[in-house]
Amino acid sequence: MRQNKGLASLKNMKKVLGLTILTFLIATPALAGETFVRNEWTNSHSRTVTDLNIDSKTISNRYEKYSTTADKLSIQGRIIPGKTGISSKAYEDYTVHRSSSKLEGKFNEDIVTRVLGTVKTYTDVYTESHETTAGIR
Repeated sequence: MRQNKGLASLKNMKKVLGLTILTFLIATPALAGETFVRNEWTNSHSRTVTDLNIDSKTISNRYEKYSTTADKLSIQGRIIPGKTGISSKAYEDYTVHRSSSKLEGKFNEDIVTRVLGTVKTYTDVYTESHETTAGIR
């Protein structure tokens, strides 16, 4: 009976060993490569500072020259048609009025514009990334 117990125990050990080998083969990756897991975090920060100095000068000129003339001629009284000659009675009761005016001038304008200053710019950039990779090498 003792031999039966030993045989049974040996059979059980063979079963356990067989199951262990089978489990090992199933759990092991194909081609017996090395497995890896990569977990990478990246945090970065950058800052840009810009000073823009402005010194701008604009010069503009405007020149104008103008002339205006006005004439007016009017006759008061009457002129009798058909009569000629200065001493004739055709020109007795009339008056000639003439007026004229003239305006001349020029205009000069010089403008100088200057802009001075500084423009400051601050730029902050924050970046965060995460990468996870797994596989067999």
